[in-house]
Amino acid sequence: MKNVLKSPEPSDLQKYKNNNISQSKTWKSFKRTSAYNSVRETLIRDQKGLCAYCEIDLHPNDRCVEHFIPRNQSTPENNYDLDWQNMLANCKGGLENVDISEEENERRISRPPNRVACCSAAKADFNPDGKLLNPLELPTLRLFRFSSLDGEIRPDENVCQKVGIPIEYVQFTIQKLGLNVLRLKNERVAIIAEITQELDDRDDGTINPILLKKQIASERFGDGKHDWPAFFTTIRWVLGKGAEDHLVDISYLG
Repeated sequence: MKNVLKSPEPSDLQKYKNNNISQSKTWKSFKRTSAYNSVRETLIRDQKGLCAYCEIDLHPNDRCVEHFIPRNQSTPENNYDLDWQNMLANCKGGLENVDISEEENERRISRPPNRVACCSAAKADFNPDGKLLNPLELPTLRLFRFSSLDGEIRPDENVCQKVGIPIEYVQFTIQKLGLNVLRLKNERVAIIAEITQELDDRDDGTINPILLKKQIASERFGDGKHDWPAFFTTIRWVLGKGAEDHLVDISYLG
């Protein structure tokens, strides 16, 4: 999970809310309109192609709109159904049959489902009580570290303390969103191994290790104007200071 920057509310969503009577201002009704596609695509662009929770790439057959505060909490005063700041783009959580061929998406290492829920499917109708981290409210610093042995995601205690986020909140978020399901751990292990091998192959004994990592970060992250690679935060952790130096160079904000 990483910081997500949100663009202004799509005009199609504004028009829908302004032009419809209160009884029809529900997500179920809104999804029947053409404006729904505009909202979903804007969310995906904002997140540079990644699920807001697990950071898998959002394939056309494996994406949905997540309401951080569940829609069942909507009231006449607070309509969470159509609150732009309450919406995120997510994968379907590994529970649905998703047809993704290797030709369609070369970046995805494995395919859901594995019948163990993550992301929106794991969160379900849980109403955030302050402990569940919201991607829209995260710092730009990396809050997580990873095991190179099994791909497990863990809190980075030093960073959490630096930015004032309780470690137990990060641990709760990992557990609640199922970010350590086997499928995700396996994909992280594969990425960590791939980058580690690349570092070994390109280290000729003369290049500064940090500069090499920065070079690889530049190749993987680019200028920050296009989609991020899947598991952005995992790659960032592997490349360490090299990645941080490159992100500073491109004025990374999320």
